[in-house]
Amino acid sequence: MSCGASSARDGDMGVGVIQSCDHLASAPWDPDAPDAQRTVKFRDLRASAAVAACRAAIAEAPRLRRLHFQLGRAYDRQGANHDAFEAYRRAAELGSGAAKVNIGILYQQGRRFEKSDAKARAWFRDAAETGIPEGMYCYAVALDNGIGGSPDAAAARAWYVKAAERGTTKARDALVRLELDGSGTGVRCD
Repeated sequence: MSCGASSARDGDMGVGVIQSCDHLASAPWDPDAPDAQRTVKFRDLRASAAVAACRAAIAEAPRLRRLHFQLGRAYDRQGANHDAFEAYRRAAELGSGAAKVNIGILYQQGRRFEKSDAKARAWFRDAAETGIPEGMYCYAVALDNGIGGSPDAAAARAWYVKAAERGTTKARDALVRLELDGSGTGVRCD
């Protein structure tokens, strides 16, 4: 798993602050999270502590994309959505699919941030194309419900299937709803 910097280099510098950021702000669905057993649900994230830890970690390892993503989550939890966007954008530039998903969510929700369903759909597509299951699911949701463009049930089904094959339970549930109700299932990505 590439995280934008080699693990050997991570071991050489600031491991304490990096681990602190990881333990305070890793997302359960982020493939870059170093320890799937030590992740934090968004609602449980202690934002102030995570912001401080992740900023210190980034000072030690500025090319490690997961740290920028985790800083974005911490800012996002605080409601500092412009700061969250900047951190997510940097993580996305370093190749984080998880950051692309969260940028899409920022645009879709539009709370204390620009509301743009078209931009949300484009970010979800980019995240899906990185192979991240959460991105595949969010892009399928956009296609299914016509977020940022016309609904496309066939394409939505294809992306739900890809996400489900990678273990995303909510994608399996959405497939059932799509089969029963057709497009416009109302499932959400957030």
